[in-house]
Amino acid sequence: MILKEYIVLSVIIIILAMAPIIIIQDREQNKSEMERFEKYGVYEVQNVNIQNGKLIRAYQVKNELGRRHKGDLDKQTKLQLCYILWYSYNHFENVEEVEIISYYNYSGKMLPYYTYRTGRWEIEISKLGDASESEVLTYMEYYYRKLVKIGKLNVMDENIPYWMEEENGYSDSNK
Repeated sequence: MILKEYIVLSVIIIILAMAPIIIIQDREQNKSEMERFEKYGVYEVQNVNIQNGKLIRAYQVKNELGRRHKGDLDKQTKLQLCYILWYSYNHFENVEEVEIISYYNYSGKMLPYYTYRTGRWEIEISKLGDASESEVLTYMEYYYRKLVKIGKLNVMDENIPYWMEEENGYSDSNK
């Protein structure tokens, strides 16, 4: 009799432990494209028809910047860039180019932070399109280095306040 009680109790515990996981997975699957992008600061996505297919243009707003070098992005933004490219390439049809236009919210004033543009060919060369979502998040530095070399990244350092650069490791001798 005690063995049956342990089995029943074990089954009940397993069911109760699995319920939150199933609910979370269901919510994740039912998210819209914008809800998936919003966690990466994207507030608008445009599908623009071009000669060969579609251009996906994503507009992003950054409220905080992390440590960064002049002419480069902070680590969090690098991750976001890789994810936006991966998601655009894998979840939109006939994507030939992806463009990300990012702004930095500096005390309510929107300053251009960076633009990045790349094509299908570059994403295929980087193997980003073949990666799973977890691989993109895990190997972000690997993909980012490839993408920056073959895409067109333009970081507008002049729009980042000088004190922000100082706070992020720059001194007067580096300017």
